[in-house]
Amino acid sequence: MSAIATAANKQLEVANLTGVQKVAILMITLGLETASKLLKNLRDHEVEKVSLEIAMMNNLSPEVADAVVEEFYMQMQNKQFGLEGGIGYAKTILAEALGSKEANEIFRKIETKTGTNVFGVFETSDINNIVQFISNEHPQVAALILSQLKPSRSAEILSYLDERFQFEVTYRLASMDQISVEVIAEIEEVIKEHIGGIDALGERVKGGADAVAAILNEANVSVEKNVIKSIDDVDPILAQKIRNQMFLFEDIVHLDDRTVRLIINEMDKSDMVLGLKGVSDDLINKFLNNMSARAKDMMRDDMEALGPVHIKEVEKAQQRIIQKIKQLEDAGTISTRKTTEAELVE
Repeated sequence: MSAIATAANKQLEVANLTGVQKVAILMITLGLETASKLLKNLRDHEVEKVSLEIAMMNNLSPEVADAVVEEFYMQMQNKQFGLEGGIGYAKTILAEALGSKEANEIFRKIETKTGTNVFGVFETSDINNIVQFISNEHPQVAALILSQLKPSRSAEILSYLDERFQFEVTYRLASMDQISVEVIAEIEEVIKEHIGGIDALGERVKGGADAVAAILNEANVSVEKNVIKSIDDVDPILAQKIRNQMFLFEDIVHLDDRTVRLIINEMDKSDMVLGLKGVSDDLINKFLNNMSARAKDMMRDDMEALGPVHIKEVEKAQQRIIQKIKQLEDAGTISTRKTTEAELVE
């Protein structure tokens, strides 16, 4: 059995990986299409070795993959690649094999993963410094920056901004169409003047209602409500497009009873008591009607015994419920996807 099979069960400690195993991980990270083209440029026995390791790699952790990609990038930065060495040499080789466009795409992926491109700085730097920087920029620039980050990081940044700026940024992001590479390059230059950075060519902006929905799905409930309401005040159609891409706490009322029962079984009961504080009777009954008689009575008693609670605590409980629902959906246990009439069979 390949050493990689055993190492996989131990989360593939990077220090124990061979060079071939690291190449296999890099190929997996770069994706099927790019990996296939790169393999064509290896000798037959090299392709066989790398392919075998890829086939045996069934339990690759994201942390190990990121560490291998970072090691690859840093070696090129330190000119440890071949006799000529350096990142420029590596780019030349890839350009010869794949063409300049695909070679640049590979390096954009690597720079994004290692946090070494301009936008990568916003993924890794101290949140207070990032918020201070973004707060002093035009909302359009801030929207473009958030479009380049992971939704969870964008949500974290958004939660630190004041409510008016939250609206200004997310409205522009939701209204944003594809923006040319040249415009992004100009924005990168502005950012570099303030925080420095490595040359990188950003991808086209991933804007629109779905981008905002992805960010708000990671944000706390108060941010979510403020943004949706503010956009709804100026553009109800756009706000509805965002809602259609999201799962809101109020949407639980539309789930089928089996799904609600599965959610209840997985939830912390104290979160349910707190999260249902001040919501509609329909939503409360959606939970109660899917409990046993004894559990229903206990829930009612706990809700009545709960005195005044700060709205922030209620929102946090609701957010924990939403997170649990997302975990169940990711695991394939439930589905919150809205079904259209066209998908129903009589």
